[in-house]
Amino acid sequence: MSLPSLLLVDDSDAILALERAILSGHYTIHTASNGREALEKVGRLLPAAVLLDLSMPEMDGDEVLQRMKADPATSDIPVIIISSEKSRAEACIGLGAEAFLAKPFRADELLNTVGESMASARRRARTGSLLVLRVTVGDLEFAIPLDAVREVLLHPATRPLPTGPSYLREYVEVRGHALCVLDVARRLGVEHKLARVERMLVVIEVEGVALALAVDTVKDPEEYASADIERRERVGGADHGPLREGLIGMLRSGGRVLPILDPKVFIGRGLLRELPTMLEAAEARRTA
Repeated sequence: MSLPSLLLVDDSDAILALERAILSGHYTIHTASNGREALEKVGRLLPAAVLLDLSMPEMDGDEVLQRMKADPATSDIPVIIISSEKSRAEACIGLGAEAFLAKPFRADELLNTVGESMASARRRARTGSLLVLRVTVGDLEFAIPLDAVREVLLHPATRPLPTGPSYLREYVEVRGHALCVLDVARRLGVEHKLARVERMLVVIEVEGVALALAVDTVKDPEEYASADIERRERVGGADHGPLREGLIGMLRSGGRVLPILDPKVFIGRGLLRELPTMLEAAEARRTA
């Protein structure tokens, strides 16, 4: 019987050699020394798991992770972050990484983390489970699939957009990149429960365009088994109104039933194409 394959990704030859020494004999080992090479090998080899460093040449591990999770062919491959950058690594858990192991690590820690991560991924594949973020806006609560989420932030100060519908009149800068802010409460015609400084932004990516959803609260990511999810095809009324495009299914949790929504339901396709132009116009006005 062939051994499961692993892809070890790190720009340090010493770390790659250490990981190989610990894991050889238990797994078939492949390596990559930068992010672009890693992404190419993931798509070609489809390993059982990826051990991923974060700061690398050409493409950081964060971006490798996001691209893997956005591609249906690689989204189910468990990714284990191996890094000394604790805050970045923990943020990657919210983006779909299976686990985080800090450098330096012991041999038994590495073996256990890899084994447990792969076992968790196998259980998820068997059960057809779904990772989601549960969010609230006013009195409403719904869930978003985690693979659509890039990160979650406290609501920062915003700048005005000169055009757009009432629910899309602001933008923010996050690490040097401008993002339109879609106020989900205004979009749904409800009132926020929290003051602006207490709200959260959920950054999503739709058709290659990043967008921030302004909501009241965000719970930690949770995994639900298929038995807890009533899929769209079996939900009455799924072919009517705004749910037609965005309803994935209904989630049963704690005696409640919550909709699971594709976040693209909040913004029309035509408006999505206009977002980059709207941001450019806003920045031009600010610097004029």
